[in-house]
Amino acid sequence: MKATFQVLATALVASAALSAARADGYEPTVVRTAGEAAFSGPYIGLNAGAAWGSSSYATNPGCPFSTFAVFCDSGEPSRANGPAVAQSGSGDLSSSGFTGIQGGYNWQVGRIVFGGEGDFGAFNLGKSVSRSGTFPVSFLGNAYTLDESMSTDWLITLRGRLGFTVTPSLMLYGTVGVALTDFKFSSSYSDNAIDSTFPGGTGSLSVSNVLTGWTIGGGGEWLLNDRWSIKGEYLYVDFGSTNMPVALSNTEDYRQTMWVDADLSAQVARVGINYRP
Repeated sequence: MKATFQVLATALVASAALSAARADGYEPTVVRTAGEAAFSGPYIGLNAGAAWGSSSYATNPGCPFSTFAVFCDSGEPSRANGPAVAQSGSGDLSSSGFTGIQGGYNWQVGRIVFGGEGDFGAFNLGKSVSRSGTFPVSFLGNAYTLDESMSTDWLITLRGRLGFTVTPSLMLYGTVGVALTDFKFSSSYSDNAIDSTFPGGTGSLSVSNVLTGWTIGGGGEWLLNDRWSIKGEYLYVDFGSTNMPVALSNTEDYRQTMWVDADLSAQVARVGINYRP
């Protein structure tokens, strides 16, 4: 009985002290605990990992043409050279490397977690190839060269996330959204079909565009405490394809435009750490 009285007295004193403190404008700090909307609220963080990028490109000699073109005209023996050039100008480019920052906001209802996240990272993809070939039908000369290169510097994604807490401190989630990147691509062509009146075929193109695409992926996040968490994540990003003209300079009768179609996609695997203010 005495112990019960002491507990009640202590509770009354504490309640009175808390009421007095609130009257003075003081609000106690509430510490989030696992299971009590532990993933809710804003967060910021860092991530690092690897990105495997692919840029498939295909060169088309531009046939058929409504006017004469050396790689296209049915009456021109060197028409067979067009498919040879097209085959040499097709391939795949890839590289890797990724680090970045992220931030977002979550809402948690029971075991369901939903929200949005944005991230920015160094997306260092790049490669160059040079391919030479021999014309099936000689035309003054018999050799040509195609050079192709691509590179990117950064990646931005803006994504929605939907997750489920397997345990109070472990969430598995899926994510989908939009992606943006800078994409630089160049292509050049030259041949040795040259004489005193014929300059040979040459042409080049360089483009630099900000591409918009889509991304989908998933991951898991584990709460270390009420402020810090770590995560692992996989994303697939796809930016579609771009069609670019490569005008070949030559004599007036032998000018034409080749086309290069290049696409870009990548897979990103990374780990990260988040802080909740």
